[in-house]
Amino acid sequence: MSGREQISNYLKSFNRYLASLSSEDAAEVIKEIESHIYDAIDQQEMAGKDADIEGILAGLGAPRVLAENYVSHIQQGTPPPKGFRPLASVTKGLSKTLYWGMLAFGYGTGLALALLAFANLLLPNGIAFWVEAEGNSVAIGFLSNPILANSDATITGFWITPVALVSAYAISLLTYRILALLKRFAIGYQYA
Repeated sequence: MSGREQISNYLKSFNRYLASLSSEDAAEVIKEIESHIYDAIDQQEMAGKDADIEGILAGLGAPRVLAENYVSHIQQGTPPPKGFRPLASVTKGLSKTLYWGMLAFGYGTGLALALLAFANLLLPNGIAFWVEAEGNSVAIGFLSNPILANSDATITGFWITPVALVSAYAISLLTYRILALLKRFAIGYQYA
């Protein structure tokens, strides 16, 4: 039996004993064990030895015992199995600050664009885009005197409203999807 088959059989057997966990938790535990196995193989190969897959799997212990330890670790908060780091409640370096910062920036930008669209309906010639340096510099603002502000670099009109609304929707939708991904990959962590 090849090394990959041995690892696959071990993980399949291990996965059966994780039935009491949610599918997300079980998948995270499987990734953890698989990562541990391949890290051990890499360490042996870097030391100039042939990978002893049977020895590595034997070192993990029986799949049932290892799975019981992980299930109790996740469900009851017991220490993780010996030799393994605890499953982090916040994974992939995510933090509350990142989550709330993305929420504020994304939805704040969307709200600002929606307000710009509404203000443009009230003052169609009072809001303008200024484009300078062949499009390398763009500014949005309110005009204090629209009649004197006419120039080739000033763009006004009702078209700003639909562009601002579509942009607000797109940014808000993108923010929503990114925040949903952050929640999904930060297993067991509640931001709100």
